[in-house]
Amino acid sequence: MAGTTLEGFAERLLAITDEGRRTATYKLALLLALIDGAAEGVNPIGEPPVSLHTRIVAGQVARLYWPQIRPFPGDRGVIDLRQITNKKATILESLGSLWAHAPVRTWDEAESHPDAAKALDSIELTVARYPLLRLQTIDGVAQPFIYDVDWTESVSLKSLHASGGGEVVFRPGAADQLLRLAPLVRPLVELHWVRMVAQLNDLTPVEDDLRAHLFGADRVAFSAAVRGGLREFQDRDCFYCHEPVRDAVVDHFLPWSRWPNDALENLVLAHTRCNGKKSDHIPGSVPLQAWRTRLVAHGGDLAELARRSRTPYRPTRTIALARSLYGHLSRGAPLWDGPGVVSQNDHPEELFELLAGL
Repeated sequence: MAGTTLEGFAERLLAITDEGRRTATYKLALLLALIDGAAEGVNPIGEPPVSLHTRIVAGQVARLYWPQIRPFPGDRGVIDLRQITNKKATILESLGSLWAHAPVRTWDEAESHPDAAKALDSIELTVARYPLLRLQTIDGVAQPFIYDVDWTESVSLKSLHASGGGEVVFRPGAADQLLRLAPLVRPLVELHWVRMVAQLNDLTPVEDDLRAHLFGADRVAFSAAVRGGLREFQDRDCFYCHEPVRDAVVDHFLPWSRWPNDALENLVLAHTRCNGKKSDHIPGSVPLQAWRTRLVAHGGDLAELARRSRTPYRPTRTIALARSLYGHLSRGAPLWDGPGVVSQNDHPEELFELLAGL
């Protein structure tokens, strides 16, 4: 990919994989479908295709979901798993209808059934209209780096199947990067997928409880003293949007997924909505400057609040973690500056400079 290193591509891929605003597993399925489609489309000398047609992508999506439409034999009995917050799940319903006529074990067997084409029509249109247009977004801001498409949500199946239509065109080098990172990306995507399905179906995996027990959890109940103290330091405003805080939650400024750190200086108070939008994204220069200013202006107050609330206070460690994060952040990595404001790390030295003197 011209101008983008493997590390830069990986940062962007991690950002969309960790995107917290998913309402379905469709984006996760699409990402794996693109990887599988690129892998199966390599030429005799190992070069991946320059594009994939939406029909190919739809077939890969169907292959992923096919074994998942079977009822799940859980502790509460056999259930049909939900994979979307909406009542209507077009992809799963289309495959479910095909399953009723062809209850076979593999998609390869099902694909030869006369009704398979109708199911694929529905899946193809759904994938083209929604996850393909939304996968490469962070907090609603388009950040295309894997592929380009030339249609909108109003696209029809006819236009996708017209001459020259329906091509998902990989950006230069992107398919190669996907294949290089596939051994790391697939387990991560599958983990997110399992967790989302577990949440949608009230199935808390034992593994999640065990992981929290072994390594801690990013969502814990902080004391009223911590929340009240943070509220005062922030003049009763949300740390990210600067509007008065009402439905407040405590957020880890340096993302927990990067560096698990419950020290008080890494905690900020934010609206539930702003917290959800930030998710695990890396704060950009605007929130980083605000965090630095608070650390300098209220260092003593933070230390006293930590003492009173019995919360860890380790500014030397937290500053070192911040320097590690921003000092090794690749050029072009996405940065979150506030609700609906996403930029790229085009000047990494400027971000690192904000941590100077701490």
